[in-house]
Amino acid sequence: MIKNEVVKELVHFSQNDYPVTSAYFTVDFKNGNHKTHIVELKKMIRYKKNTTYFNHLTESEKKSILDDFEKIITWFDLELDSSKYISSICFSQSRTGFWKVINLKNPLENELVIQPKPYIYQLSKLFSDYSRYAVLLIDKSKARIFEQSLGDFKELYSVSDNAPESVKVGGFRGRQERKVERNIHQGVVQHYKEVSQKMFDLNKSHGFNWIVLGGHRESIGDFRKYLHDYVGTKVTAVVDIEPHAPLNDVFEKVHKASKDARLKFEEKLLEDFSNRKETNRAVVGIEAILPKLRENWIDTLLIYESYQRKGVFCRHCPYMDLSPQVECPEHGGPLERTQNIIEHMLHNALLQGVDIQFIRQPMEKYGHLAATLRYPIQR
Repeated sequence: MIKNEVVKELVHFSQNDYPVTSAYFTVDFKNGNHKTHIVELKKMIRYKKNTTYFNHLTESEKKSILDDFEKIITWFDLELDSSKYISSICFSQSRTGFWKVINLKNPLENELVIQPKPYIYQLSKLFSDYSRYAVLLIDKSKARIFEQSLGDFKELYSVSDNAPESVKVGGFRGRQERKVERNIHQGVVQHYKEVSQKMFDLNKSHGFNWIVLGGHRESIGDFRKYLHDYVGTKVTAVVDIEPHAPLNDVFEKVHKASKDARLKFEEKLLEDFSNRKETNRAVVGIEAILPKLRENWIDTLLIYESYQRKGVFCRHCPYMDLSPQVECPEHGGPLERTQNIIEHMLHNALLQGVDIQFIRQPMEKYGHLAATLRYPIQR
């Protein structure tokens, strides 16, 4: 999956002395002018050239970044297929030849960031906002299963020939008719069981956060009897729709239903957090989370969607903190300031296999940042 592949590559990026330029940018053709977005991008680049950070770099580092800028401009001006995508994320380190592009069909907040590692804050938030979920369309003889990822849908499974109506039995009236009815019912049950097993297998391999069911409510009600219990707990929305409706109509309804599904998903995450806190397996606030992150204790990190915090970090080890220390206590190297220490926490957390979830609803009582732990804290 795109998330696993992209995140793995970015967080395992071999850090060196050269900065990485990360560009998050949405193409916006205002008034039919295809160059408007390039003008905006060049403004962002001019601003970066005037920052203290850029001016303090070596000439070799500056040359690498300037080459990054040219490559990024060329991408958005000439190479991005705007008939298919409206935005891209570019990661570039020209000095080493590193270049990575992610094209998207959904808009981004325009950002241009230069730092020692690829900038992943907005990307992590994007993966969380568009949490992977499944859409299962079902009736008595057909089924289709789709995966939603980053706002796009991909078909994973389709069956259209499990038609119980095709069951034929010789004879007529009375017993023969009842036998036909029983065979039809058995055919429907077998179809539901097969689709249920497929949904179970796909959930196991893809790890869906939730599942949306679509079809006639009568069919859905019968089908849910055969869903595996664990899969059933992930069904957070049901869309009453004609199974043969155009997919655009289906996904339009699914998008509306997914908003409520997202809310239920977040409520479940926060409920799980509260339960774990009662057993000393959760902490609240960045001050409590930072040491647990350094100790590799964190299981799930819950971040309020716009939360950021200033801090310091070490370029050569995972150490980071809020206090403006001069040297890293781990090995004595210099610490660098950052406007968003959450960005650096994300790198370390993802390297440790931590589940990252950005939360849209208010999190004041959780200190805007909360975490469940792999081990209980001994009081």
